[in-house]
Amino acid sequence: MKNWFTSLNGAVTLSVLTLLTFLARVTGLDAMFVLPGEMGIREDQTLTIALFMFGVMVLFGGWIWALLAAARGGRTGMIVSLVFNLFVALFGGLFTLISFCSPSCAARPVGEIIVLAALIVGGVASVSAGLYLRSASQR
Repeated sequence: MKNWFTSLNGAVTLSVLTLLTFLARVTGLDAMFVLPGEMGIREDQTLTIALFMFGVMVLFGGWIWALLAAARGGRTGMIVSLVFNLFVALFGGLFTLISFCSPSCAARPVGEIIVLAALIVGGVASVSAGLYLRSASQR
């Protein structure tokens, strides 16, 4: 198990799980509850919605590129993937729990589950990617 966790396959697999967790958060929790309810964005604010959608496309497109590059053994792809994993763990998980979710998140209990999953999966994927990069640089 330790060998898989620090291997290329393990690091990429955990990064894909982090991507899926954050995708669930952005397209489910944020798009359905946070943007319309807490930020007051309405359907007729087309420029705001278009900019949000463009940002999401750039974010996930860059992440998918990094995962494809990492899966082929690219060091840069793994580093970019590590940055995304840390972003999800820190912003999507820890910062959200500390700043926005006290005492609870939107769409309880699903919102809390998604935020905790982002923290846990993103943290584990970050450690795995970091350990892989460390072991790969020692070879």
